[in-house]
Amino acid sequence: MGYPTIDKFDIKFIERTKANVKSFKSPNKFTHLINSLLGLIFIPNEFNKKGTRKYKIDFLNNFISDYKELTGIFTGQVELMDEDNNLFMQHKFCYKTKNIEQSIETTTVGDLLRLFRNGIAHQNIVPIADGAYWKGIIVRNYKNQKDEKNGDFNFETFLNQKELRLFATFIANQYIQNVK
Repeated sequence: MGYPTIDKFDIKFIERTKANVKSFKSPNKFTHLINSLLGLIFIPNEFNKKGTRKYKIDFLNNFISDYKELTGIFTGQVELMDEDNNLFMQHKFCYKTKNIEQSIETTTVGDLLRLFRNGIAHQNIVPIADGAYWKGIIVRNYKNQKDEKNGDFNFETFLNQKELRLFATFIANQYIQNVK
């Protein structure tokens, strides 16, 4: 018995993760979705950075607004409730570079994935719950520790369960469709 090949590990991982995302039905499906999103952000990106995998179309350099499915996820605001039952309005997408507000028309898919990766990797993820049910997550990114201490994020987004599933599926589809 030999070792599995590393040559196509990223492709097989993406295909299996996409199948998992499509079929999650367990009580902890939202946790599985977050884990899947993390894998879809990290593994293909590392293969790409090392030059192990190249893509027909460099979708990572396309703008978020170039994709209808992403535009639907990252546009507008949503009303949420905090721990004290206070309602607040949450932007679906907020990103600032050099204190200049960016939009989905000026932010690339690659930047979006990097911001998600950094926010989650640095534990800047807030679950939004209704009792034990997780309705969604807020992900934030901070440029440095000082900004984090001051609550001065440069990226913030909210995704509900359906949007998280759509986002993970979009990432998987783009990688699979564009593998050379």
